[in-house]
Amino acid sequence: MSRLARAAPWLLAVVVVLVYLPSLAGGYLNWDDPWLIRDNPVLANGSPHALLSIWTDLSRETRLTLGAEYLPVRDTELWLEARLFGLGPQLLRATSLGLYVVAVLLFRGALHRALSSFAAAEVAAWAFALHPVHVESVAWLAGRKDVLALVFVAAALFFYAGSSRNRLWSVPLSLALAHLSKSMTVTAVGLLFVHDLLARRKPEWRVLGISMAIAVAALAVHMKVGHVVHMTVPPAGGSRLAQLATMGPVWLRYLVVLVWPPALSLVHDVPVRTSFDALSALGYLAVVGWGVAGVVLWRKRDQRIVLASFAWFVVPLAPVSQVLFPLQNQMADRYLFLSVMAVALLLGAVAARFARPGVALGGVAIAGWAFATLNRGSLFADSIAAFSDATKKTQYATMAPYQLGQAYEEIGVDARAIAAYREVLRRSEGHDEAGRRATNNLAKLLARHGDLPGAERVLRSGRQRFPDDPKMRNNLIQVLLRQGRTREAKELQSQAQSGENSAKSR
Repeated sequence: MSRLARAAPWLLAVVVVLVYLPSLAGGYLNWDDPWLIRDNPVLANGSPHALLSIWTDLSRETRLTLGAEYLPVRDTELWLEARLFGLGPQLLRATSLGLYVVAVLLFRGALHRALSSFAAAEVAAWAFALHPVHVESVAWLAGRKDVLALVFVAAALFFYAGSSRNRLWSVPLSLALAHLSKSMTVTAVGLLFVHDLLARRKPEWRVLGISMAIAVAALAVHMKVGHVVHMTVPPAGGSRLAQLATMGPVWLRYLVVLVWPPALSLVHDVPVRTSFDALSALGYLAVVGWGVAGVVLWRKRDQRIVLASFAWFVVPLAPVSQVLFPLQNQMADRYLFLSVMAVALLLGAVAARFARPGVALGGVAIAGWAFATLNRGSLFADSIAAFSDATKKTQYATMAPYQLGQAYEEIGVDARAIAAYREVLRRSEGHDEAGRRATNNLAKLLARHGDLPGAERVLRSGRQRFPDDPKMRNNLIQVLLRQGRTREAKELQSQAQSGENSAKSR
């Protein structure tokens, strides 16, 4: 083994740490981090009963407290970390980065076992490790499930790529831990077949059989919990066909995100389509065309990398394709946390095929992605930076400006919070939760600064959309009282009490 080969993993680990350094000084992002980690009563409870509930309590209340999922490996890891070191955000960020480095090195080892070309494996490992799509998983504390799942999927591939008899238990165990860290890894067993394709070897059917049985069992548990917490939603557009049409452009944007970092965003717009259009068709044609090209090159020229990269893209995304299990979140960068290996493999193949020019091209791409990771990591160190970026990159999503308004309000910059909440209401349609909360928060800030007529207008407009919101009604009553309009306030209170009595009588 050359000196370069021996130094490569250490150098990769150091570079990964360096590009993520800007993210380590950050605190909790104000989306999910506070309730899921900082203020979580289960994680704060040091008794064995809390640990037991993480694994055995499938009640709606406990599952909602733990993120509306059954991820006992993630929750146990955080519970143990709380006991050992506390849940300070800087330390949590450091441990997330440490876990990510472990995952990267395991993936590198698996690639070198699967690919005959040192250049192809090394370029693919660096491309995967430094791609900015991972920032959302590594630098957002709520993404702890992603980095844990990366570790265990990488371990499964690393063990499977070896020749030890321990594969019979080490691979299924690693995948089981991945499934209990992040639910969408239930399809990761398919990546073992991809490894066999790349390594040109016969499948290890005993290992694969046990792993598939574990995946089916994990899927059953996740579906049960999803039913308990109502995680799935009706298909976008009201039908499976409309959901398919809606996802067409999403597939296309996933492909763009893999090669063009500026397209990354903490929140994405996903307009609902009720029928197929050119963009919907183009998304599916691009993915299907990739797969067909891969099969043709494999069968006619015995070139396997295109088919393998296609499988790496599609297999991990299958659980969030929204067709079988429509979810609340239609698209997220973090869903690509495994699929990014697809572009890494292609870049590695170019490096192997074209020698020095290929390696140089790979180096340029990796350097560009590393710079994007460095820049994006700094965004995730601060809620205002992260949600300012997401607000600029979206036109319809209400969550980005709402969280931005929350971040400004927390530090007392009310003028910018007001502007952000107004942007939420401009984008808001129907009965979305962000619109409801923004209405109350905007009215509160306007009233605080003496604009009582403005607060009243906001609340009256909000009550047309949310007539049953008691907080909005009570806020309007308080605004009317502060304007000396006691009679109107009492009439509104009387109407509310009459409605409550009528509801009780029914």
